[in-house]
Amino acid sequence: MARGLLENYAKAEAVIVGEPTEMQVVTGHKSCDDLQFHVRGKEVHSSRLHEGVSAVMCAARFVEWVRQQNIESQAKTPTATAALYDPPFTTLHVGVMNGGTAHNITAKDCYFSIDLRCVGDDRTEDLLEKIQTQIDMIEAEMKAVDPSSFFDLHVMRGPAVVPEVEGKAEALARRLTGDNGTHTVAYGTDGGHFQAKGFSVVVCGPGSIAQAHQPDEYIEVVEFQAGETMLTRLLDSLQTA
Repeated sequence: MARGLLENYAKAEAVIVGEPTEMQVVTGHKSCDDLQFHVRGKEVHSSRLHEGVSAVMCAARFVEWVRQQNIESQAKTPTATAALYDPPFTTLHVGVMNGGTAHNITAKDCYFSIDLRCVGDDRTEDLLEKIQTQIDMIEAEMKAVDPSSFFDLHVMRGPAVVPEVEGKAEALARRLTGDNGTHTVAYGTDGGHFQAKGFSVVVCGPGSIAQAHQPDEYIEVVEFQAGETMLTRLLDSLQTA
């Protein structure tokens, strides 16, 4: 949706991304990159596993490496930029993994994904380079057994929103909400795509992220009313401009 807007609409002075911030003006959030993996192995009976390549076990090796990266990141003393976020470190999360056909057959295929969220001081490109190095090491061992095996990665980028200096979107959102605090969030939005194209961006909207993506997801009436008030003020300001 965001990319379609970027391709088909003229540039605006300000973009307010409507996500649940409890009407706080959020000027920065982590990047949110979707990393999709496909591991191809070689099927053999598990009693002859040395002749095969288990895609699941190779993927599991990589996931353990991911766990260690999180431990190391969390142990570091946060920089001033990282300290603005909760949690104040870059995270990699494996939420879904599927593969294999039977307990006694080495898995031919395994699919999993990683949710990569970088704090401002960490470059996604640097993390992707480390990830690729680890993949290459595991893949080399796989191919030594079966040259047709592979460990593929597809990346869908979700850019961060970076606090702006005298940003027009921030000034507008503060006038509309009255919020003058400093706020950042760890979740991602489409705002990064707009900012990367030169738009001034903030994130602001009713509701709490703690209530999102839950079986009983909801929004408080008072929050809904606050969002309505902001939009009414916005329309009034546009009519008098």
